[in-house]
Amino acid sequence: MAQHHEALNPIHPSVLSSLDPTFVKLYNEHVANIPNKPVDLNLLRSNYSVLYSYGTAPAPEVAKTWDTKIPGHQGAEISMRMYEPAGPGPWPVHIDFHGGGKMPYYSLFSAAC
Repeated sequence: MAQHHEALNPIHPSVLSSLDPTFVKLYNEHVANIPNKPVDLNLLRSNYSVLYSYGTAPAPEVAKTWDTKIPGHQGAEISMRMYEPAGPGPWPVHIDFHGGGKMPYYSLFSAAC
């Protein structure tokens, strides 16, 4: 008999109403229950690949791209690349937090933006 339990990494309730229900469903099915401990890398990549497939639908053309920095912990600066579509907003937002190291290869992630 399968056990039911709370999601290990749930989406915070305060933002649920702002998210696309399709994304929430994919996240809950493929990411929310990944344990907060060492996990098989192939399984992790497989689960996140399903989630990232959500961002591959047709999107508006990018009209403007720029790099900027935002303040981080204890005065550190966090580099960001911004992509702005043509036309009037509001637009959806995709935020990808990379877990460490330098990100000189923004082009690898541009398709998701």
